[in-house]
This record gives sequence, structure tokens and C-alpha cells, in this order.
Amino acid sequence: MIELCNSTDVVEGEILRRDVDGLPAVALTRHEGQIFVFPDTCPHAEESLSEGWVEDGRVVCGVHFAEFELGSGEVHNRPAGCPNLTFFTCEDRDGKVFARLKEEA
Repeated sequence: MIELCNSTDVVEGEILRRDVDGLPAVALTRHEGQIFVFPDTCPHAEESLSEGWVEDGRVVCGVHFAEFELGSGEVHNRPAGCPNLTFFTCEDRDGKVFARLKEEA
């Protein structure tokens, strides 16, 4: 697992972008105390999800307004051809957020 940030950096209802060496950027948010980590790229149009917002338990793309359920990734208000969003396995461990961003041996 890769360390992304301090857990206190992930604020309830806000989206935080993190760049990771050699991997695409990820976004983090906290909803009802739980941390979620997902690609910072909207699966529809290569737009940054960290430029969007969180509303009613969903990440909203600020460009086409697709809404992705936190955790399941199910898409609502779907533009044509927009797939579900994927989420990474993550942990809040000793005040740090770690995520599995790639296959690990």
C-alpha cells in the first residue's frame, strides 16, 4: 500500500487531489467519517474529479455533472457512455491514509 497523506488532510465533504510518482493522480474524500480513494479522472471525459464536489454521498464531476456513489461507484445522471467509477482499497492507519493503487505481489 502507498502512503498518500495525513488522515487529517482529508476533510469531510471536500475532495483532495494527490499526485503519486509513476501513477495517475488520485482523489480522496471523507463522507460520514469514512475515507474514499478514487482516480482523479472522470471515467467519461478525462476531467479532474477533484475539481468537482461531494453531495449526498456522491462525487459529482464538475464538467458533465455525472454523479458517482461513494464506495460502489454506481453512476447517476449519466452522460452517454459514462461507466461506473472505481475505488481503491484504502486504510487510515496511525493517522496516515494508505491505498492500494496497483497490483501488489
